[in-house]
Amino acid sequence: MKKFLQFVIFLLFVVLIAFLVYMFRGNLSFSIANVGSKKNAFEDYTVSTNFRNGIFRVEINDLVTSTGSGGKQYYRYDLSFETYDKKSAKAIQNRKDEVAVIINSVMTALAPEELDTEAERMRAKQLIAVKIEEYYPDIKIKDLYFTNYVYN
Repeated sequence: MKKFLQFVIFLLFVVLIAFLVYMFRGNLSFSIANVGSKKNAFEDYTVSTNFRNGIFRVEINDLVTSTGSGGKQYYRYDLSFETYDKKSAKAIQNRKDEVAVIINSVMTALAPEELDTEAERMRAKQLIAVKIEEYYPDIKIKDLYFTNYVYN
């Protein structure tokens, strides 16, 4: 009888876990309050604007993106946008979370060996600019620059 009761309790536990996974569909959020104040990777970056000498620049610092290699590797970098006008720079700043998601989607698709040469890095920059302008036609990107690029 005791083994039967243990089996029933175990079965109820498995059903409860299955139910929780089904309800949350993989969106279980883990509390990291003891580690820091940030809740996800998209909150860890900072955005600043710089308007000088007719140059409109938006800098996104401390972006972290997993690589397209499928391993536990990542890129850490800063990205600086140069726009044609102040309106575009403000639009990037106001949509920083959406822009970060687009950048992440492009960079995640690229394996580290796809960024070895200057031509390949130019291609990555063009892909990011095209995707952002595709989703947000009011943003006009003149150029963008990777700075503090680190690959692990």
